[in-house]
Amino acid sequence: MNIIQYQTYPTLSKSYRNGLLILISLAFINCYGQNTFKDVVKKSNYIFQGTIVKMNASNIDINTGENTAIVRIDEVIEGVAPFDKMAGKDITVLLANKQNLQEGSKKLFYTVGWYYGRTLGVKEIPSTKANQELVNLKARIAKERINIHNDSIRTELNASSLVVLGTVLDADINTESKSIIESEHNPKYIKATIEIKSVLKGKYTAKTVTVTYASSDDVLWHSSPKPYKGQEAIFVLHLKQAPKSFPERSYTILDKRDVQPSKSLDNIRTLLKK
Repeated sequence: MNIIQYQTYPTLSKSYRNGLLILISLAFINCYGQNTFKDVVKKSNYIFQGTIVKMNASNIDINTGENTAIVRIDEVIEGVAPFDKMAGKDITVLLANKQNLQEGSKKLFYTVGWYYGRTLGVKEIPSTKANQELVNLKARIAKERINIHNDSIRTELNASSLVVLGTVLDADINTESKSIIESEHNPKYIKATIEIKSVLKGKYTAKTVTVTYASSDDVLWHSSPKPYKGQEAIFVLHLKQAPKSFPERSYTILDKRDVQPSKSLDNIRTLLKK
């Protein structure tokens, strides 16, 4: 409801109107206040400086509508191989906003991959508050990537029941899975035993802990941790992580963030303090 519509309802109570105005204000804050540089970097996986070659055009083999442009990549700021070597190439960009853009316009594009064929198609991330200056941009993006990574790890640490630094004594220990619903995405739970060197979070006095993990390489589980004998790492253990089909109550490591390299110990300790 906008302000003009609001004025057509004079019978609303004053307290209701005030509450409504607060909700409207919060909505505007949510829509526009969250589009920070960090947010834009988090949503992007291909960032480049480009020149508009042709508006309302496309060079990819799908129907894109009119909100696109063919853009020549002047410089790739961030991108994985082989797309980091596309300077000088023309690609299609699904624009977030066509306003003030015309052929010959130069712009810094924050995008996400959309179409992969004989050329590349990307979707632009709205970036009104993202930095448009190229000076030290790669360093600023790298800094935000670290912050984004730490935010993600902190979330997993907060959800954990026990965090330990330890060494895997044994892995691939078979476990009963009779109560698990059989499907093509069966995680194939098995166990590992970890010798504890240090407890970083939680209370645990035993010298070893047994954890359950998904041994399957299915698409749903291929990135899930696969501990191996002799592995020294930081293990982020959970008691409420597994689905209801899980046959027993025990510690699990099912998220790719649940095993962190031991060299990250100082950073993990810092994140746990926060």
